[in-house]
Amino acid sequence: MIKQAPTVGRILVMVAFALSCFGILIFLWLSFGGSVPLKPQGYRFEVQFPEATQLAQEADVRISGVNVGKVKKKEPDNSTGLTKTTIEIDSRYAPIPRGTQAILRQKTLLGETYVELAPGRRSSGMLADGGTLRSGQVSPTVELDEIFRAFDERTRSSLRTWLEDQGRAVGNRGASLNAALANLTPFAENTDRVLAVLRGQSGATRSLVRDTGAVFAALSERRGQLRDLVSNSNRLFATTARRSAELADTFTVLPTFLRETRSTVRSLTAFADNANPLVTQLRPAARELSPTLKDLRAIAPDLRALFRDLDPLIEVGRRGLPATETVLRDTRPLLARLDPFLRQVVPISDYLGFFKHEITAFLANVPASTQATSTPAGSSKPVHYLRLLQQLRPEDLAAYPVRLPTTRLNPYIQPGGENKLKSGLEVFGRYLCTPGTAAPPLSPAATAFLDATSPGLAANVIEFAYGGDPAAVPSPPCKAQAPLGRLVGQSGLFPRLRPQP
Repeated sequence: MIKQAPTVGRILVMVAFALSCFGILIFLWLSFGGSVPLKPQGYRFEVQFPEATQLAQEADVRISGVNVGKVKKKEPDNSTGLTKTTIEIDSRYAPIPRGTQAILRQKTLLGETYVELAPGRRSSGMLADGGTLRSGQVSPTVELDEIFRAFDERTRSSLRTWLEDQGRAVGNRGASLNAALANLTPFAENTDRVLAVLRGQSGATRSLVRDTGAVFAALSERRGQLRDLVSNSNRLFATTARRSAELADTFTVLPTFLRETRSTVRSLTAFADNANPLVTQLRPAARELSPTLKDLRAIAPDLRALFRDLDPLIEVGRRGLPATETVLRDTRPLLARLDPFLRQVVPISDYLGFFKHEITAFLANVPASTQATSTPAGSSKPVHYLRLLQQLRPEDLAAYPVRLPTTRLNPYIQPGGENKLKSGLEVFGRYLCTPGTAAPPLSPAATAFLDATSPGLAANVIEFAYGGDPAAVPSPPCKAQAPLGRLVGQSGLFPRLRPQP
């Protein structure tokens, strides 16, 4: 035997082991309802119960199904024949009103008694710590055996036989019975709806019951057939019993089926209401369609041949569809390259969409100006000529050192700006308008030069370029157009087109 002095590490391990064992014992003690050591006593009161033999120490105390405390002590009271019980309530539920009612209840049929409290009105005052509930506030407990003792001997014997038979009937079928109980609530809800419908159709239900009586009367006259029906029903029920699992699944999905059926019937009813006028209108067409269908009998062989010839097409499609899939797969790089290109092109096309009238007029005027024909003198064939409309303004006669007051040119005209010709064209900005009211008239030297070039040319220039007034041409009003940036939701005179994200 080796003897040596314990080291500090071993001592710490032994202490930790002892403390862990002590902690586990405390945890088990609390888990099984034990009280916390050295814990101060909470709010307590006493109550006397009759027939409290099954009430255990540390039993639950509940209010509306919520645990609010524990039974700390019980002892018989020889003077009253009752069981004196001490109850401790958690601090957050304490104190309780004086008018609180108490009763013993059982969690299951096997027992496990607990105390149920029904708080009274707070106006009656609160029960002091250590106080006692009055005997009149303790409701008597009705035990299950007391209910059975109310029956006579014959009834108890019949009940015993019935319970034994039920035990054999539900043997090894506990899971099915639990599933049936789980579906009892939706079954009751659906049954309530069915009964509501039957109540709303009481006349039809009464007729059904009356007709059922007539059916039973007819069945009584055919006893042999009824005997066969009962025998077949017995075999049916036996088969159903062997397939209890399938039957349980059927009842499990039945509520969902009923809900879906109800929604379907509701939708079909709405569809029928909407389709009824259409069907009424289609009846004449249906009568006219009948001869057409009869005539289709003649082309039925051709249709049969068509469907027969579809088989080779389907065979070819089996090879063609993978090839099509390959083509589509190969277009992915092309689409990837189109994406950055379209990011630049789409904003431009969107902006050009504001000028659709101008673009349409340009596309229409170009063919119109180039398709004119005429046969010149001395020629037997027509020739095409270009039709042009040229503006004649004072600015076209000479190169002026400054912009004339009559000039209203706009290099960035807004969409539909040409439609304002009658009221006066708008300029890009008022800074483009030159001060003054008229263009300078023709000088004598210019008039002499024009007449020397072509007789009467100066008069035509004054009439068409100066509007017939040789002195001056009046300046149109100077109106600035709205900023073009608003077309794309921006501020500023110019729109700034950006690539799409």
